[in-house]
Amino acid sequence: MKKIAIFSNDLSVGGIQKSLLNLLNSIDFTKYQIDLYLLKNNNFYQEQIPSSVKVYYLNSTTKFPMLIPFNLLKFFYPYKGQEKEYDIAIDYDSYQPLTALNVLKSHAKNKIMWIHSDWEKRYQNDKKFRLLFFFTKKKNKQFDEYVGVSEPIVQSFKKINNLKQIDYAIIPNIINTQEIFKKAQEKCDLKVKEDVYNLCSVGSMVYAKGFDLLIDYIKELIEIRKDFHLYLIGDGPEKENLKSKVKDYHLEKHITFLGYQQNPYKYMNLMDGFILTSRYEGQGMVLWEAKALGLEIFITKNLEQYNKELKGHEDIVKSLKNMKKREKTTDNLEDYNNKIIKQLNKLFTAKNE
Repeated sequence: MKKIAIFSNDLSVGGIQKSLLNLLNSIDFTKYQIDLYLLKNNNFYQEQIPSSVKVYYLNSTTKFPMLIPFNLLKFFYPYKGQEKEYDIAIDYDSYQPLTALNVLKSHAKNKIMWIHSDWEKRYQNDKKFRLLFFFTKKKNKQFDEYVGVSEPIVQSFKKINNLKQIDYAIIPNIINTQEIFKKAQEKCDLKVKEDVYNLCSVGSMVYAKGFDLLIDYIKELIEIRKDFHLYLIGDGPEKENLKSKVKDYHLEKHITFLGYQQNPYKYMNLMDGFILTSRYEGQGMVLWEAKALGLEIFITKNLEQYNKELKGHEDIVKSLKNMKKREKTTDNLEDYNNKIIKQLNKLFTAKNE
């Protein structure tokens, strides 16, 4: 049985956290023993951790180490994991210096970093990330292997870190369709109009997610046809600015903010389509969740590279203006998930046979 240690920041609300839970719930525990190490004990998803996973809390502060050069931090900072031998140790967070530190100091034969986002685009657009990268970039060259959720983000990672060659695998995010279908059937307090095309988008309201761009597109669309309504699910620092933009455009009758929802699927299940206009992504897990529910998918052309199976639109407004309601068919994504599980099994066994 392979022994695997996974290090991550926490299991609060977020894409990395949901991705990790989906991965854990796909593990064959007759083949793999999993120890999960978390920096913080704030587990929104506590009940979704499989009982076979042993969880350890490192209770490490994450503030001051971010402003210490990584190699200096590595020299002084003690390993806080269990003194166990592992076949594989994984830094699943990939941004936090302390998750990387504990993986690199662990007693593991193979040390892997999981890459979730476009590092180059994030560096260009996020001041905090630029500061973090400056102090922690040394860690990015110290792993045996790398996993990216899409090919473009691995190439981006290589470029920004000046890595000519690395050993890497492309493994998209697993989608837990059973959970989605179950939660989609829960009672929902929202009533949508049947005579309009109902769109939704889900995500953190930050610059990278491009909700400001989406509002611009909806303004242009409403000038062509009025029978559209957009529902935005999520919260974040840009929320008030986005609300002001909707008000300035007089779109209050066509755009509704639903805020953060613990169960977004019961709202998504009421929709006809799902739209994503992010400036960049890692993969866009929510797109596959929407696909599972049978929603028509609309993404801008720049997102197509992260999801080769989905078609991007050069002109999103043109694509929407003639859209009509259609009967929805759910998709359990069986082929998609089975392919990923095979890739995971290959990753976990390849170097440790």
